[in-house]
Amino acid sequence: MENSATLLPVVVFADFVCPYSYIAIDQMNDLVRDYNVELLWRPHWLHPEVPATGAPIPAESAPNERRERTIAWLREMAPERAAGMRFPDKIQFSLFAFEALEFAQDQGLALPFKTAVFESLWIEGRDIGQIPTLQAAADKVGLDSQELGQALSQQVYRKRVHDALELARAAGVTKTPTFVLGRYRIIGWHYYEVFQTVMEKQGVPLRAPDARVVRER
Repeated sequence: MENSATLLPVVVFADFVCPYSYIAIDQMNDLVRDYNVELLWRPHWLHPEVPATGAPIPAESAPNERRERTIAWLREMAPERAAGMRFPDKIQFSLFAFEALEFAQDQGLALPFKTAVFESLWIEGRDIGQIPTLQAAADKVGLDSQELGQALSQQVYRKRVHDALELARAAGVTKTPTFVLGRYRIIGWHYYEVFQTVMEKQGVPLRAPDARVVRER
């Protein structure tokens, strides 16, 4: 097992409802594969005003032409991830998903669970504001979905999530995804080469080929 003191901390501030956060999954998986880093996904809530049932997408903020441009950009930048993406018909409620991620963190399954939640929304077209959706994601990665449901209904992780959101605000995070890689901050989606350059600037060497591991996708 690697000594955590030798790992460069990499924090991704993201919201599940952000498509750019979703397509950053592969870059972060590649970073973990190629370098000695400790990856942590943390919440930044883009729409705290949205109720648990979700909210309509304002017509002025998402005209059809803008959505088509966004889809075209996503397909150009991340064709594999974007190929099956389904855009939701409303702004979804993220808080329960943030709480569920804390539950998964305690079970050592935060990274695969995070991906399962993203795919529930962006691939399966499900509503992550609904607890059964999060329970289904939990089942996929080997978490106890009944225990998760109880934790969410009892708001076991509510304060921890609010503390994490406050930490993001205190750190000046305003957009998703925001990446903090050691001493450097990268705002928004970028090509993988940008992350490699940041690793080189901090003297983080590539893993030896035989030491690289295949991470969850």
